Amino acid sequence: MEQVGYVRKTSNGMAEVEVRRISGCGGGCSSCGGSCNMPSIVVSMENPINAKVGDYVEIKGKSKKIIKYALIVYMIPFVMLILGIILSMNLFQSMNIANYENYSFIVGLIFLVFSFFIVRKVDNSIKKKNENAMEMVRVLE
Repeated sequence: MEQVGYVRKTSNGMAEVEVRRISGCGGGCSSCGGSCNMPSIVVSMENPINAKVGDYVEIKGKSKKIIKYALIVYMIPFVMLILGIILSMNLFQSMNIANYENYSFIVGLIFLVFSFFIVRKVDNSIKKKNENAMEMVRVLE
């Protein structure tokens, strides 16, 4: 995945880069006529190519890391929700509680909320390891 970014600010080997988000249709507004207006996002990343403020840079995404992060963000909450529902359903059924499905769903939601704390913990550990999913490749002319 390659994109173009605009360097807004640099300091201490880091750069603040503005990247235009690609819409779900691919960003070819002239071809679809949907006239969607996708806002830009600002990303802070290492500046190994010494890009300066005002430069346009090519940003390359590391596919393996992007897939890994997507799995973390989507699968941990999903697995926790299903796990909470199944475990509590078995527990409430064995205790002969009426409306065990409703209570199991509530427990599943509690597990889901708990999973966001797990994802946040994983995110903080990734930040400490300084694993970046994107890197600046070159300054565009």
